[in-house]
Amino acid sequence: MVGTVRVRRAFTLIELLVVIAIVALLIGILLPSLAEARRSGKVTLCQSNLHQFGVATQSYSTDYQDKLWSFTVTAATRDRLTYPDLVAWANGDDLAAASAQATDIVRRRAGRDDVNPPSAWIPHVLYNHLVLQDYLASRLPEKMVVCPEDKHRLRWQSDPPLFGTANAAALAPVPGNATTPDGWRWPYSSSYETVPYQYSPERGNGMISQAGTHRTYYGPTAQNVLGKRKLSQVQFPSQKVQIMDSNARHFGKRTWYYAHASARIPLLFFDVAVKTRLTGAPQTTAQAPLDANEGWNPASPTTQFYLTYAYQPELWEAPTLNGAYYETSGAQDTVIGFYRWTRGGLQGADFEGKELKTWPTW
Repeated sequence: MVGTVRVRRAFTLIELLVVIAIVALLIGILLPSLAEARRSGKVTLCQSNLHQFGVATQSYSTDYQDKLWSFTVTAATRDRLTYPDLVAWANGDDLAAASAQATDIVRRRAGRDDVNPPSAWIPHVLYNHLVLQDYLASRLPEKMVVCPEDKHRLRWQSDPPLFGTANAAALAPVPGNATTPDGWRWPYSSSYETVPYQYSPERGNGMISQAGTHRTYYGPTAQNVLGKRKLSQVQFPSQKVQIMDSNARHFGKRTWYYAHASARIPLLFFDVAVKTRLTGAPQTTAQAPLDANEGWNPASPTTQFYLTYAYQPELWEAPTLNGAYYETSGAQDTVIGFYRWTRGGLQGADFEGKELKTWPTW
């Protein structure tokens, strides 16, 4: 019997290189699609977060006689607070009472009996959401209040007890005061800001207003005026922004401050709609008109001039137009207030229509 020899067929080097080239090509085709799908998913999650804020706003307003959620404890109502030391702290002005209320919420909802009200704090700007989270009985910190692309805050939430100590530097970049005793609050902050007129009057000595930089504000000199705004005061709910992210994070390879022309941001409007809008280019150029109305200067509300202030970013914020940071190089931009400071306040419009040209009647 004559034996047979079976020859095993093997890949040649050419065939192997062709297969590798095809696989590399397929990966090159699929990766952008996967990246786009991932980006779209994060945009959708961000929009869902904002929508939940909108639904909760309607529910809160129904339960609390048309009120828009914000800090409402005053010196006269400080006995509503849980802790005796916070009751004593709130026996001051509106801001002291709001600071005590914010601290009270964090103590109860996060189990942080070790935290105390920071000095000279206006909690409304980045912590107004704590009132809503208390209403919803949320456990703090809560991811819903952080944009899924806000990697810094998500990292801060991973270890809140580090903040307020020198160890917070391990989670850098962190705000400049994160390593001081008052820095405990940062893991409980939100990416999303409610516009100032949700908690502050539009005029008079009771309003909160922008100071010279994007992180500084003037508090009210009148008392018992904050936290009294009502949902029925919003005249154009489909055109008036309620909640914004101060950073545009979802589109392009870098983040932008909301007041930069290239900023495209998901915004919650008072009708509960979430829309992605481009801030637009300043009307001082010969370019196309703004997508967003420019707003006003609350210090001069009867004039046509809008508010401007200095954007001085720290390393955890969006850089300047040139990609630099004030923290390292002193770089800054001069920006317009836009929908943070809507002309006419709650009676004004930010998009899809002209802004008010006359002072509204209250």
